Amino acid sequence: MVAVLACRQTWFFCDDAFITFRYCGNAYDGRGFVWNPAPFAPVEGYTSFLWMWLLYAIWVVTGLAPPQTAIPITCACGVAVLWLVARALQRLSLPASMAPWRAWLQAAVLLGIAGNHNFATWLSSGLETMVFALWAVAWTLRATATGGTRGSGLMWLALWASLALLTRPDGGLMVLGTLVIAGHAAITGQRSWRTAALSVWPLLLPVAHLLWRRAYYGEWLPNTYYAKVTAAWPESGLRYLACFALEQGLWLWLPLAAVWCVAGACRRGALRSLLGERWPALVAVGAWLGYTGYYTLVVGGDHFAYRIFTHFVPLLFLAALAMLAALRAPAWLAGAVLVTFGVVGDAPGWWLERQLQGHEAEGFVRVVGRAPSLLRPVSAIYDRNQAWLLLHSVGHRRALHAVSCARAREDLPDRAAGQIVGSTPGTRLVWRADAVGVVGWALPDVAILDGHGLNDWVIARTRKPPAAAALTPAMLRDAFGALDTDRDGRLRPVELAAGAPMLVSVGPQLPAATWVDLMLSLGDADGDDSLTVDELVAAVLSILPPRQMAHERQPPPGYIEALRPNVVFTGGQRRVDPAVVPLEDDEVRAVEQRFRAQVQR
Repeated sequence: MVAVLACRQTWFFCDDAFITFRYCGNAYDGRGFVWNPAPFAPVEGYTSFLWMWLLYAIWVVTGLAPPQTAIPITCACGVAVLWLVARALQRLSLPASMAPWRAWLQAAVLLGIAGNHNFATWLSSGLETMVFALWAVAWTLRATATGGTRGSGLMWLALWASLALLTRPDGGLMVLGTLVIAGHAAITGQRSWRTAALSVWPLLLPVAHLLWRRAYYGEWLPNTYYAKVTAAWPESGLRYLACFALEQGLWLWLPLAAVWCVAGACRRGALRSLLGERWPALVAVGAWLGYTGYYTLVVGGDHFAYRIFTHFVPLLFLAALAMLAALRAPAWLAGAVLVTFGVVGDAPGWWLERQLQGHEAEGFVRVVGRAPSLLRPVSAIYDRNQAWLLLHSVGHRRALHAVSCARAREDLPDRAAGQIVGSTPGTRLVWRADAVGVVGWALPDVAILDGHGLNDWVIARTRKPPAAAALTPAMLRDAFGALDTDRDGRLRPVELAAGAPMLVSVGPQLPAATWVDLMLSLGDADGDDSLTVDELVAAVLSILPPRQMAHERQPPPGYIEALRPNVVFTGGQRRVDPAVVPLEDDEVRAVEQRFRAQVQR
């Protein structure tokens, strides 16, 4: 019930969900799982094969389109996660001192998960996040359970890992972990090599999908990988992880984990146990550490706030009780720790959501002046990281995605052909766009050129050239002198607001008041709500170069022009430009072949 109420409170769609919906729509219309139908070459611009197939199959069977079914499915997956955790809690061995309090301790864990803002956020959205979380939690619980790989355990591990990989490429680590666990079982004599190999037969499912991808799209990896992953970005990932740790109460969880690790290491036979019966648990922990390290040090986090860490929420709460039980903590202490962890892990997300009311479209508020004075130093650090992340398109919060998608759906509420003014049957319609989800779903008869490359082979492999310095220290010092109208050597909020037009050259179009909060968050080192010239220079330089998560690709020169977009937005309507001659099929193929060859050189 708590999870359902939380889902209703955070219910939203994000634009990216409609990308997968468009693939389903094209398949439903008989065009195949493509972004733009032939003669455009097929491109895998989605990241969830299983999610796409599930939505498509339900549409075919029931007649209910993906926007009608996506959120009920993900919400149901969230409930299934809670059910899995509840089952694990029932099996968890508790010391005698805790046993009478089992029901209360279990309730604290389940309420902590269900009431967590991050968990509640991804119960909806239309993305596959909670579906992946279901397989990830199921795999982890199986790997960490005592005797979890006996009997049919290896088969279940392989099945959950396969479903995870089919849902998101991140499941590859679970597949690798399953193979390591199976190999260990064979090496140590727990299983014969033949039995171990036969037990992991579900891993043939992602192998089959990989071969299908290669045959259908001509690639071994999704197109989104090339569009999103460019160079390692630890300076972004570490900020993203730090904000997650602060909001989810990891500063309380980690000391408990450290005490548990030390106590476990001091037990006789600890190493033998880790390399023996606890090997699957060790592999599971290693897999998630590798996963976290990859997203933190290589990818740089995620465009969405903490989506990639959603499945950690139930695992962290469950692990907290398991560690307290292993340490034989008194029942009152265990209860106090769990309740405190629930509060510090759940309250910040809901509090921040409330602070964003009225600022959803900007996606940022400066919390240092809103938080209790005792938390002001921590809030200042948090604000600095959040400002940096926002200006690099990292960790955008639910409210921002909800507002932008809702506005797009108000503009294009229905999926239907013929919504382009002046179009005639048989005329090829081409439109270049950047936020392509809702647009792509609502306009099935328009070929959408994805400016960020998620759904375009050529653009996904064309990186933006390094940007020239839009603002140099010398320029900033000159600007400071012009903005400091009262000549007191400090820029107050009113003076900073006058400099907002200058800052747009290194960031997005935002209201002046938001730029003031961003600059103060980045540069106000002494907490006096103003900036000295050195603080202004430091604030602006800290966000340069203006690298953007998932927005680092661009069309090569002449590519968009060669595909001749003939749909324009003018007078509040999308219209056919009669001056543009529509593309013929052979022209589309020739343009794509020419630019693909150019990119590959």
